[in-house]
Amino acid sequence: MRTFLTTIIYAILFSVVIYSCIAAVYLFQHGRLEMSFIQAPQSVAGFAYGIFLYLLGVAIGKSLGYFYPQLSPLKRILIYSAAVVVLVPVTIFLIHLSIHVLWFREPFSEFLRTESWMSYVPLTILSLSIGLVFHAFYYYKAYKNEQIAKQQQIAGKAIAQLESLKNQIDAHFLFNSLNVLIGLIEEDQKKAISYTRSLSTIYRYILEHKDQDTVLIQDEISFTKNYVGLLKLRFEEAIQLDIANNPELEQGYTVPLALQLLLENCIQHNKASEEEPLQISIYFEDGHLVVQNNLQEKQHNHRSTKLGLANIRDRYRLVSKKEIEVSKTNTHFTVKLPILSEWKR
Repeated sequence: MRTFLTTIIYAILFSVVIYSCIAAVYLFQHGRLEMSFIQAPQSVAGFAYGIFLYLLGVAIGKSLGYFYPQLSPLKRILIYSAAVVVLVPVTIFLIHLSIHVLWFREPFSEFLRTESWMSYVPLTILSLSIGLVFHAFYYYKAYKNEQIAKQQQIAGKAIAQLESLKNQIDAHFLFNSLNVLIGLIEEDQKKAISYTRSLSTIYRYILEHKDQDTVLIQDEISFTKNYVGLLKLRFEEAIQLDIANNPELEQGYTVPLALQLLLENCIQHNKASEEEPLQISIYFEDGHLVVQNNLQEKQHNHRSTKLGLANIRDRYRLVSKKEIEVSKTNTHFTVKLPILSEWKR
């Protein structure tokens, strides 16, 4: 009911526009409007044109949607255009017939003799043009809604993927930490106890930050220092960490636990001993946070989870669309993390 009333209101507004155009032409030609103009068949027809031609266009559009819902936009427009070209002249003829013959009692033969068939052309073109404009607006709106729906679907998928990656970090850290703890228990129980205590402090940071999309580099570096202190309980001087200070760039952002994953990656793939220590440098270069280690590759006796770099790369893509840079030479392995400029929850 509401849709029907809205259609009638639009039809009346459309008829007012057409009537105003006719009145403007009459005023331009005669200099004033008289009662004879208001009572003239042309004036009456002006209102009828707007109402019935608007309703006709709506009816054609709804009929096509009802009987042929799967029509492609091009076919729909062609069929709509053909229907308008045929039915609008018929509607105009019936309006003229009703006004001249039924209302003003003009003889039918006289009506046919004086009827100007060329006057049907402008109204047919106008009706077709307005209908095509409505169709263009309809398809544009449908296209925009489709794009919005696609973007929402992509965003929802990205959020779900990002949450999955964050959860992987949690499980990955526990897995590696427990492996280290088992090794310490076998080697030195006192160190194992100290490791467990330190582990609880570090894991608190992970719980507080793993659900964030980005984190201050300053916080990451502070966490990294604590994490390396934890590793030194097992590796002692076999691991050496050098961190360059840059207070300004440390106010930038990176993805949470990126440095921790990179440190794990260094230790997992390289030999470390007091005679040949694993040297890890963290510094800033050209808008990047750089993590570099000397290359001392070892033969793995266990299968890698291959989580570290892939996880960081995927999270950077989801959060910022930026790519991390990975390079390897005969002597060094380097990862460059783009410094992000905004915090994201």
